[in-house]
Amino acid sequence: MRRWLPRLAGDERGMVLLLVLATVALFTAMVVEFGSDQSMDLELAYNYRDSLQAQYLARAGLEGGLKLLKDDDAAYDCLEDDWAKFAEYSLMTAGYLEGMSFSGTISDECAKFDLNSLIKKDGQRDEFRAAQFKRLFKLLEIPASELAVDDLTKAIVDWIDADSDLIGPGGAEDDYYQGLEPAYRAKNAPFDAAEELLLVKGMKSEYFYGTEDYKGLNAYLTAGSGGKLNANTAGEIMLQSLSDKITPQIAKAVVDGRKDKPFKTKAELTEQFRLLGIDTSLKDEAGQTALADVLTVASSWFMADIQGQMQGGAIINLKACIQRMAKEPRVVYYKIY
Repeated sequence: MRRWLPRLAGDERGMVLLLVLATVALFTAMVVEFGSDQSMDLELAYNYRDSLQAQYLARAGLEGGLKLLKDDDAAYDCLEDDWAKFAEYSLMTAGYLEGMSFSGTISDECAKFDLNSLIKKDGQRDEFRAAQFKRLFKLLEIPASELAVDDLTKAIVDWIDADSDLIGPGGAEDDYYQGLEPAYRAKNAPFDAAEELLLVKGMKSEYFYGTEDYKGLNAYLTAGSGGKLNANTAGEIMLQSLSDKITPQIAKAVVDGRKDKPFKTKAELTEQFRLLGIDTSLKDEAGQTALADVLTVASSWFMADIQGQMQGGAIINLKACIQRMAKEPRVVYYKIY
């Protein structure tokens, strides 16, 4: 039976072919690995084979995603780039693979709030970032008092900073965490993943994951963007979180405008904000940070969420943090589950 295949443009065919070839290459390696182990119990071998195939499918998707990022113009990044369309390409690829498929997304971590940006180089709380974090709670309508969120930002700083001294009332160091059951210590190092926030004093799981009544912080947080926010990929909520002056109308205008004409330079970004009545050069109330200091048009950190699936039902999920370097992207860490 001839399978239906979508009619694709030249560039799309190239992307799909790239992903298919990545799959074939990894499956060749898998066959060698599987065939070399003759000692496995036959009853277990088929389960192992199916899960291994699903894992290699997910890894093939990751390799394809890395190639998309490598070939991308790193001067600026927007949601029309090939890496941002990974979900579409992976669906197209399924038409060329018999009895197997992979799917997933590649998202921009520079479209989120970096928890590690809450602390300055001198170990003190960054007041611009603390204000931004508080706005996120308000914008998402999370029912936490202003004092509770302020204390949470202090506890986050204590979690990250290298010393064991409280930043002030509301902070938390080992004395607090050692009194919990089970007991643990303050990390005293930067976050490696946003989920670590659940370990910090004052953080609640409903704040992170959300409820039926409000969205959680999870989709808006990262631990690896370097603190810059890409105006080409950040959503309206993230744009509004930067300043009280960025109203819902202004944020929507930025998002709508970049669909047809993404910002290719900081100068274009600055001009667009100027036309909307925002001077990006003005410092915040503390006189320390301006919007121009935190906005960018290019990204260097991405997250791949990919699923490999066999027709028999075996499914493997892969999550990978990717940093785009000067020559090619590298996987900083990944997990398979």
